[in-house]
Amino acid sequence: MDYQIIDADGHVIEDDSLFDYLDASYRAQDHQLSWDRLFPSLDFHHIGGHSTRNKKSFGGGQRVGPKEWLEFVEMADLEFAVLYPTKGLRIGNISHPDWACLVARAYNDWLHDRYLKHSPRLKGMALLALQDVDEAVVELRRAITELGFVGAMLPSRGLPFDLGHKSYWPVYAEAERLGCALGVHGGAHHSMGLDTFETFVPIHALGHPLSLIIAFTGMVYHGVFNQFPRLRMGFLEGGAGWVTFWMDRLDRSHSYHLELNLRGKYKGPSVEDVPSDYIKKGQVYIGCEGNEEGLPYQIQRAGNYHFLFASDFPHEIGPDDILHEIEEVAEAPISDADKRAVLRENAKRFYQI
Repeated sequence: MDYQIIDADGHVIEDDSLFDYLDASYRAQDHQLSWDRLFPSLDFHHIGGHSTRNKKSFGGGQRVGPKEWLEFVEMADLEFAVLYPTKGLRIGNISHPDWACLVARAYNDWLHDRYLKHSPRLKGMALLALQDVDEAVVELRRAITELGFVGAMLPSRGLPFDLGHKSYWPVYAEAERLGCALGVHGGAHHSMGLDTFETFVPIHALGHPLSLIIAFTGMVYHGVFNQFPRLRMGFLEGGAGWVTFWMDRLDRSHSYHLELNLRGKYKGPSVEDVPSDYIKKGQVYIGCEGNEEGLPYQIQRAGNYHFLFASDFPHEIGPDDILHEIEEVAEAPISDADKRAVLRENAKRFYQI
């Protein structure tokens, strides 16, 4: 390849230095800060009983900080890597609005100081506390205009309303005004019908795409994309395979049923609209991975300008696995233009790098 790759979705591992960025008055009162006090559980599916097989990944016990991230960027010859949280994936599960705001602000300051200052090749996605929408708007503006982030992450689960709900529209309006990206990220898998599973692998496999499907559908049918035509939304870590499933299922149901529209409250797709066209709009981006044999079909149906290569480093996989997954995309039965779009150009456009 004659171009460098952009990693659209990697992860930082929050460490104890994040506590130093919390509000000083709270630190003075509490000398026993711990992660279970900063964030609630991701969900009750993740407590014990499972581990990753890969000993080179974070789950295998390897420490990963700014130094290791920059080593990975060099080894994989990445032009840029966009960083999402790990423990911060839980932010939607915080019930106290003020605490959610304090945690989000502390995380954003920590990410800026600990990672983004080290290298311009590391780009940050901010945490927002949608528990207090007015404060989330203020924090999004600060993260973009003062800290230089490329966008913000929204949790796929945990909030009281789905992401299409009008309560969250001021955040979408501000993101559209700022021209920044918003990325919905899977991670918490509760309250989707998986809660009675007594094994972890299927929860992990299904929870990511199911949560993204729910989030995306809520945004389409509650009118977010109609109301904010310049908003750029990413749906990450659920693979690419759900895209054509969504297109077929929603097109079929939409052709059979009419939505109630009391006093014009319904803002979603009209009778004349085809839901699958919402996927094909330039507003929607979908994270994909290396070992997706169905990617050529997704590109054929939805177009090549949506899919973003994501390493997920350093979670379940290690550096050698990432190189193998990049090679899998590079050798996939798709055109050179498709490969360049997935490995680089779509991420440049989504994040406006």
